[in-house]
Amino acid sequence: MKSNLMHFVPPVSRDRIISQFPKWYTPEACLQFKEHFHLQVRTACQQSTGTVGLKISKVVVVGDMYVGKTSLINRFCKDNFDRDYKATIGVDFEIERFEIIGIPYNLQIWDTAGQEKFKCIASAYYRGAE
Repeated sequence: MKSNLMHFVPPVSRDRIISQFPKWYTPEACLQFKEHFHLQVRTACQQSTGTVGLKISKVVVVGDMYVGKTSLINRFCKDNFDRDYKATIGVDFEIERFEIIGIPYNLQIWDTAGQEKFKCIASAYYRGAE
């Protein structure tokens, strides 16, 4: 008997639900009016299987030590600012769930260490980020 816990997905926070896009500033900025997309975009759309699965995007936050990478991520994900700072060792990550026009998205936010001794392994974290 399989556990139902494997299929449990926590609800999306209200502030992470986007039910409509904001009005564009100029008609040129509106994607609905675009006709000539980049070749890679057209190819990806043509190769789409037509199924809608969970969309996952990855963001890797990089920078020098003590510039506020972790604080920025904590503010975005947890809406707090911790004055008791502890340096990130290696990498840490958060997952934020969004719903954009009815489609669920997961945003992986990778928080990398800024210390020089971790720079040699940092490139491994970039895999899958564009």
